Amino acid sequence: MESDSKLEDLRSALSCVFEKLGAESLTEPDRVELVARAEVVQDQIDAIQDVIDDEEQLADH
Repeated sequence: MESDSKLEDLRSALSCVFEKLGAESLTEPDRVELVARAEVVQDQIDAIQDVIDDEEQLADH
């Protein structure tokens, strides 16, 4: 499924962001930008997951 692939890509991106957030050499502006990006990625993951959940509910009826 295309949404599964997109979801996996977004989860991978989010994982990379969290990995970078753990780096001690990050400046505060970089950290703030990464957190903002992580929030956007998480919102995209949530939206895709909502669509998948809706499709599963429709299939069950």
